[in-house]
This record gives sequence, structure tokens and C-alpha cells, in this order.
Amino acid sequence: GDPVKTSKVLPLKYAPSSPPSVLSCVGVLGATGQQGGAVLQALVAKGVSVVAITRNPSSEKAKALAGLPKVEVRKADLDDQRSLEAAFSGCDGAFVVANFWEGM
Repeated sequence: GDPVKTSKVLPLKYAPSSPPSVLSCVGVLGATGQQGGAVLQALVAKGVSVVAITRNPSSEKAKALAGLPKVEVRKADLDDQRSLEAAFSGCDGAFVVANFWEGM
């Protein structure tokens, strides 16, 4: 079979006519990893609140993030659209990184 895993595109439910000049909250997928973690740290350093989205909020890395100011950890699964919608609820922006090879 085809080794490329297909993905679903989530419908855009809110599209402002112009982007906000200041982001107050950004959802970060992969926040417990290297890239997402670096983005989270940079946003927090700029005073932006971050929702760290992870599939395992009870992991040591997620617990450490939960102890940081301006960081809220939420659980979501990339294969569960409703969990992603709930996790990103209230966010003005998003940083999304995923492991392409996972599940292959």
C-alpha cells in the first residue's frame, strides 16, 4: 500500500478580516518537544500566554511546562478532531508541528 498517511484538514471556523496586532494566547502542538518547546519559551518570554497541547499531560515534560507562568497544558490527539478543537479553544494563533513518521 501507499506509505503516505493521509490527513484531514480541519474546517476554519473563525477567520478575522485582519490578523490581530497582538496575540494574547497561542496554542502550541509539540510543546514538549524541541521545536514546540523553543516556540513556547520564546512566546512566554514575549509575554504571550501559551496553551501547550500534548497527548500526555501527565508526562514529566508536560508537568514541567504546567509549572511555568502563562502556560496551560491541555490534552489532545491528532486523530481526534473534537479534542483538537477543544484544545485550541480561545487561542488567537497556533504553532503546529507533528511527527510525519509516527504510525508508519
